[in-house]
Amino acid sequence: MADLKPAEVDMCKLHFEIYDTFAEGKMDAADLGSLMRSLDLRITEAMVEKAGQTKNRGEKKLTIEEVLPIYSQLKKEKDMGTLNDFIEGLKVYDKLDNGTLMAAELQHVLLSLGEVMTDKEVDEVMASCAGPQDEEGFIKYQHFAKTLLAGPYPEKK
Repeated sequence: MADLKPAEVDMCKLHFEIYDTFAEGKMDAADLGSLMRSLDLRITEAMVEKAGQTKNRGEKKLTIEEVLPIYSQLKKEKDMGTLNDFIEGLKVYDKLDNGTLMAAELQHVLLSLGEVMTDKEVDEVMASCAGPQDEEGFIKYQHFAKTLLAGPYPEKK
C-alpha cells in the first residue's frame, strides 16, 4: 500500500493476526470494525459496513491483502471528532455554564442523535464513562468525553 507507512502496514498485520483465530490467513468479516477500531480509527458502523463488515459470523472471510486497502481507505475518512469537538458539542446542554449537564439529557441525546444506540448500549456507555452524578442528577461532561474517547472499557465484574 503506497499510502500506508511501513509501520502502519506492520501494525495492521499484527492486529490482523489477532483476529485470524484459526491461523488460516483469514479473518471473519464480522470482526472488521473491531479490527479497525483496534488500529485507533474512529469509524461508525455505517462506514465499516460499507467497507465490507458482515452482520453474521461465517458469512465472509477477509485476507490481509483485502484488509490493507480497507484500512487505507478508512484512514482517509473525515476525522470523527476530537475531544474539543465533543466538549463543544456538549456545552450546548450546559444550561448552568458550569461544566455539567443532566445525565438524563445526555442519555436522551445518545438515544436520539447520530448513530442509533439501544437502551442497553446507552446504559453501558453511561456506566463506563459518565462518572458520578451529583445530588441533582448532573455529570461533568468533560470527564465523560475524555473517558469515552479513551476507550475501550474493561468489563465490570
